[in-house]
Amino acid sequence: MANGCHLLPEARKVIDLTASRRIAFIQDDSLWIEYPQSQKVLRIVENMLAVPDRRQAPCLLVKGEGGTGKSSIIRQIKSNHALRAKLVFLDLNVNPFGLKFTELIAEALGVPLDVFRNSRRKPSDLPVELVQVLKIRGIKGFVIDELHDAMLVGRVDQMRHLSLLKGLTNDPLGLSIIGFGTSAVSNAIGVDPQFKRRFLEVELEDWAETEDFRSFLAGFEELLPLKHPSQLDDEETVGFLLETTGGRMDEVVKLLRAAACYAVVGGEEKITKKLLSKAFADPWGY
Repeated sequence: MANGCHLLPEARKVIDLTASRRIAFIQDDSLWIEYPQSQKVLRIVENMLAVPDRRQAPCLLVKGEGGTGKSSIIRQIKSNHALRAKLVFLDLNVNPFGLKFTELIAEALGVPLDVFRNSRRKPSDLPVELVQVLKIRGIKGFVIDELHDAMLVGRVDQMRHLSLLKGLTNDPLGLSIIGFGTSAVSNAIGVDPQFKRRFLEVELEDWAETEDFRSFLAGFEELLPLKHPSQLDDEETVGFLLETTGGRMDEVVKLLRAAACYAVVGGEEKITKKLLSKAFADPWGY
């Protein structure tokens, strides 16, 4: 099989473009392959947002160490227009101006911070202006990346943040919290056992030698614009990938992308064990 017949349509469209254009496609973060853990999270989010208003909204905590695919799943949620319209997205790790947790919510909603700061309220409450915006826009929940950053703080701030999150999930707002963070966030939320019971916890695990991993590799291969099949799901390649990356999602994807770029530049047009070794030793040397 040659000339990209094994590829998905979006990859086949770029197969005859210049090497630089194909490499740009390969390195594009928007490339997405569904896999069981991601499908599970997306299905849970869809079902939680479809629940009629409750006094206590259902919540989700997606746990995983760095590189296990949390950010990719968030990008996939954002790419779903029906879901995105119902959600507010916060990334607590991206806060160059040192805004407080509650101020980040205002910024995400596009509400002027002056309005927010001048509102009379308890530190753990949202101002009336923000509550009105949430209701008018029909917001059903918050997706919070790096949630542990809000929890692994001093005791006073931790309790203030917990109180705010709990208030968001309670009547009258009844918003679902879709939190992503390291395993440490589970213990931090556990300071309030009653609140923690509202969270379904899903842990993102590293890959192992399973049919799910082979299926993921086969699917990823179909998105890499190389003219010849690479057979990424064969036993030798699977073993090499797990040995060199420890099964960490981010490392697997980076290695495959680098090897694919080498295959484009060198003219092999498929990922080989030799190119994987080269990419592992020098991922940006293509």
